[in-house]
Amino acid sequence: MTDSEFNHLLGSINALSREQMRQVRRELDSKVACSPASSQPPLTEEELADQEAQRGLFEAGLLSEIKPPRRVSTGTEEFTPIVIKGEPLSETVIRGRR
Repeated sequence: MTDSEFNHLLGSINALSREQMRQVRRELDSKVACSPASSQPPLTEEELADQEAQRGLFEAGLLSEIKPPRRVSTGTEEFTPIVIKGEPLSETVIRGRR
């Protein structure tokens, strides 16, 4: 898409109704979530509803930011504990609380 076409598209967005803008936003969110560069699975209906609720609160000025959906770990991430010298960290914390 050329810069001219993109600018025309952005200008056309201003002519949309509020509901049409929401529809475009949902569609874009869905496309971004499903893009090959994204390692996350597509948003569920519940996550989309939560994002929409957050957008409404943001637009009303009740939220300062829209947080991304919280995803449950699938356990596929590789966990490597950090090795420290000396006594276990838990004992250090317990001793500090006394």
